[in-house]
Amino acid sequence: MLKYFMPVTVFFSYLNQIYPLKEHLVTYLSEKVTKIEIKKGKYLISPLDKEDCMYFLVKGAVRGFTKIENKKITTWLEVEPVLIGRIRSIDGQGITEEYIEAIEDCELVVINKEMLTYLYDNYFEINYIGRVLIERSYAAAEERAFIARIPTAESKYLRFLKTYPHLIERIPLRLIASFLSVSEETLSRVRTKIAKCTVFTE
Repeated sequence: MLKYFMPVTVFFSYLNQIYPLKEHLVTYLSEKVTKIEIKKGKYLISPLDKEDCMYFLVKGAVRGFTKIENKKITTWLEVEPVLIGRIRSIDGQGITEEYIEAIEDCELVVINKEMLTYLYDNYFEINYIGRVLIERSYAAAEERAFIARIPTAESKYLRFLKTYPHLIERIPLRLIASFLSVSEETLSRVRTKIAKCTVFTE
């Protein structure tokens, strides 16, 4: 069950790091955004949801995944602070089969589609911030595509360590394995091998 919480200071700080927000924009957002909590293991988004929203993750960890023949395939992993959502749904290009699941208890700020459209139409700052976030999203998607094409489990994991060092202590091994498209057993062996090599080289 979703619950409301306060405040949204982290959200404003995140946006201000990209482009300074004017006071009247901060006031508008403070009055309009919704604040929610979601428990570990619950879905923030599923294909059954009809409402189009973007979410700012204030606290917690989440993953995106899709189901193929009843198998959950992790497509991305994130921890706070970050903006998340279903881009294809927001831009009006149709439904998506993606789920977003809480890996930890999460606190989020909700921006619905109507509000987002209003912000784009009326605030230059949001257009600038949106452009920067889209650029980051494309760069992240490119990196995920690169990792998916790496042929060996060890090379995949080494790239993961380089790209996502902040996720290692937060994300369960089984989900990292799913993201890398390797078995949990294989990834465990790879981690053990890398750990031994690290000890020998120290």
